Amino acid sequence: MAKLLAQMRHEESWASLAKWRDELYPIYGDPSDPKGIAVFIERASAANFGVRTFGVHINGIVRNAETGELSMWIARRSATKSMWPGYLDQVVAGGMGNGIGLTETVVKECYEEGGIPAELARTATCAGTIQYFTETDQGLQPETQFVYDLELPNDFVPRPQDGEVQEFNLWPIPEVIERIKLKQFKPNSAMCIVDFLIRRGYITPENEPDYLEIIDNIHVKLPLPGF
Repeated sequence: MAKLLAQMRHEESWASLAKWRDELYPIYGDPSDPKGIAVFIERASAANFGVRTFGVHINGIVRNAETGELSMWIARRSATKSMWPGYLDQVVAGGMGNGIGLTETVVKECYEEGGIPAELARTATCAGTIQYFTETDQGLQPETQFVYDLELPNDFVPRPQDGEVQEFNLWPIPEVIERIKLKQFKPNSAMCIVDFLIRRGYITPENEPDYLEIIDNIHVKLPLPGF
């Protein structure tokens, strides 16, 4: 499969392969494999196949020691990114590729994108998932994102490591909400933060008339194999 997709990229058979990521994504559903993996494909081709992909999104939060109020570290994606350049993002987010597990992915992405050391990254807690379909030029792309909350020390400052992040900013939650309303975030990153806002009581049935619709739309049931 890898050789076929590489050839198709060379022949420019699929426009999506022009955004080649050089990352292998597993397709699940083989009960005979210990990890359930049937085959690996190039990440850029996932939408063409319509397969379910997985990733991790980490909310990097800081608690004011005196007031208890929360702020959130927000990344601005590099202007050279092939997808959503210059948009706002979680402090760390990345796809799960090459059959690497959740914890390993969290630790790997934390260091590569934000310089967050492994011992700190391992304190992140999984808060569930969001699930949705993304509409692409190739069709509908089903995605599952594992959402983590990571409380960072007040004196810790994430720093770009791999060129995927332009800058980090620490903003109070009301400013994060305002920037979501202004559509400055990569869409699935905004969804992960909305999930955080619901879990932490910032969005409630009392202050949001579309509360149930929002929950339904970020927790879509995907009729495709998981791991």
